[in-house]
Amino acid sequence: VREAQTAIAADPGLRAVYLPGGRLPQVGELLPQRDLARSIRALARDVHGFYTGSFARQAVEALRAGGAPFGGDEWAAGADVRPEAAISGNYAGAVVHQTPLPTPGWMVLQQAALNDGVVGFSPWLTAPAIDRMARAARLAFEDRFATCGAGNDGWKDVLEPAAIGAARDRLDGRRASSGAFSVSAGDTTSTVAVDSDGRAVSFIHSLAFTFGAKMTVPGTGVVLNNRYGRGAYLIPGHPNAAAPRRKPLHTLNAWVITDTSGNLLHVGNTPGGDGQVQWNMQLISHLLDHGLDPAEAVAAPRFTVFPGSDADVVGRPAELRCESRIPEEVRTELERLGHDVALQGPWAAGGSAQIITLDAARGLLSGAADPRQEGIALGV
Repeated sequence: VREAQTAIAADPGLRAVYLPGGRLPQVGELLPQRDLARSIRALARDVHGFYTGSFARQAVEALRAGGAPFGGDEWAAGADVRPEAAISGNYAGAVVHQTPLPTPGWMVLQQAALNDGVVGFSPWLTAPAIDRMARAARLAFEDRFATCGAGNDGWKDVLEPAAIGAARDRLDGRRASSGAFSVSAGDTTSTVAVDSDGRAVSFIHSLAFTFGAKMTVPGTGVVLNNRYGRGAYLIPGHPNAAAPRRKPLHTLNAWVITDTSGNLLHVGNTPGGDGQVQWNMQLISHLLDHGLDPAEAVAAPRFTVFPGSDADVVGRPAELRCESRIPEEVRTELERLGHDVALQGPWAAGGSAQIITLDAARGLLSGAADPRQEGIALGV
């Protein structure tokens, strides 16, 4: 709140909740959100009202008052939302199920295909394993930037066997691309859950940057996100260029891992902007290549290629950011392999991973939350 205090003070809805009486709230102080509670109750009674009812009208009026060039029917156009099937790929003998466009779930599947049968044969978090995963992540970001938008099938092309084979040849020959693609402060919440019947949910939602667009729909308590401003490019002709009614690619993705018969093994995800597709790959490797339990996996030392694909950082100098818990000799070897290593604090990479693992043989569920941020694992 302190970091965004000026912006919060400029919006009546945010100010009423987060600056009560014009002051910063104290730790432990309750911050009731009565307008938001009323909105949630109204939408529970009529979910379509979000797109076509009074809430939709209020939202459009607020945006037009703020200068958005809305004709008025753009909000209603979002009402036709249908569930989509997961996209899936293989890794270490298991099946990884990911979220489809406009999420970057395909990037995790691409990295999995590039790392399968390679990373698992290196000892855990040694330089060869980190080098391979880092170069695979860079290649995925380059493919995202070059070919993929929310309205095209470029992601399918990069997952074709021939494309994966060619990319693996590049990585095997150490001809990894070094293009630059940060993990910035954000406003993302993630949850994973498994019930007593083994049904699993991986859920992630975000306003994008902290407090999103930093404006509320008056009288509703609803804060608008700024995902479009963060995700779309002002590059004419680009598949992810800003355009009317185009959903921009974003950074959110969630995953479930099953065996080849469809039985649940693991479920998880993490917030963290462009770190998500990288850290999720690392989590999957920890679980499947090295047999770590959820607590070990979410707490493992993390590394991040920077920059990612956020519009404000594309083209910045390439770095491999490593938490200091990665041993010095490993970081030295990574520099020898050509990485510009940037040292971070022991827990400073970012993210807030959540994982639940099912041990069907023992009838046991085990879960853990990332120690880097607020999080909790609960069992009932």
